[in-house]
Amino acid sequence: MKFFKPCLVCNSPGNGLHFGIEACRGCTSFFRRTVVQDKTYDCNGDESCEIGNIHIAMSQKCRKCRFSKCLEAGMRSEAVQKHRDSYGSRKDLIVAPSSSNRLKFPVPYMLLEPVRNNYTHLECVRQVVHLEEGESVFLKKTPKRHTFKDTNKLMHKEFEIVTDWILNSFQQLADFPSDQKDILLRHFYMQFFILEGGFIACKKGRNDVWFLPNGDYIDCQNLATFYTDPNNPQPIASENSAMMFKGSCTGCRRMVTCPMLREQIDQFEFLALAALLLFETGLDGQSKECADICRKVRSSVQRELLQYYDSTRESNEYPLRMGSLLSILPSLQRATYKMLDDMELIHLLNNSPEGDSFYKLFSDQRCHL
Repeated sequence: MKFFKPCLVCNSPGNGLHFGIEACRGCTSFFRRTVVQDKTYDCNGDESCEIGNIHIAMSQKCRKCRFSKCLEAGMRSEAVQKHRDSYGSRKDLIVAPSSSNRLKFPVPYMLLEPVRNNYTHLECVRQVVHLEEGESVFLKKTPKRHTFKDTNKLMHKEFEIVTDWILNSFQQLADFPSDQKDILLRHFYMQFFILEGGFIACKKGRNDVWFLPNGDYIDCQNLATFYTDPNNPQPIASENSAMMFKGSCTGCRRMVTCPMLREQIDQFEFLALAALLLFETGLDGQSKECADICRKVRSSVQRELLQYYDSTRESNEYPLRMGSLLSILPSLQRATYKMLDDMELIHLLNNSPEGDSFYKLFSDQRCHL
């Protein structure tokens, strides 16, 4: 059973990291609504109302003081994706019938369109969330070569904001029980991390480094720099670590990045692959209801891919193109297995607080793959 720290706003049982702090679902939703809808509140008293008393119903607590407590606890309003509430109306997502006769079935809703719009917003959120001291969003960032500790911190932040992006983009997840969402997200995240690195490589046109979502990189040609920690010498020399764990980097490049570069995967195809990853079936602990919805979403994604190819490629091209695209998924899974194996070995060899938290966050994914 998984336990979270108490909510830093109201002291009720937490639900993980949200907008930068440990928070419960209620305070997370309250903070998001307040920011998205730009709400203002009046205080019930002298602006010092008690928020942390779990014996008082939240509906009876002062909303102004509650929002102030959210900010004081460290919630970041800039991390809220403000387009969340615009995705609920399906009537605006109906696709006009195609003039082509090659598409023989209708695609009633553009499932991937809000995902694409929200991904653009995700990239903007990242510019703020990953700012380091002394940096500005108005100045061009100089890419930095990462060590394993840098990447550990990055992936913890990324897990939070990518989860928020997913929950905002796929309205199908709204009614999922929390345990089913957790199964899907933990199965998804590590594979998405590798897949997105391949997509960024397509945009950059190179694969000699592993591009990270904050603009930094892992030097694949000199992996010893990744395993270097000058402030805390590791049990194994960085050169030896690089030799032991080279397989992860090589496998990701050979099985994922190189095929994506060869096919020149575009953003629509990348997001379609991400959606197929998210709504996987046959996962350990997955309910029948969850699996049924996942199958329907996967079918919709594949139909939208066909519609996309129908409008952008010759009819004799897109069956082969789609086959090449979908063949990336089993390769991605194998690359993820290798990375998780190496994560487990790193956890055993370098039993540090940072490595321990990193390992615990993602180790559960093994049972879902």
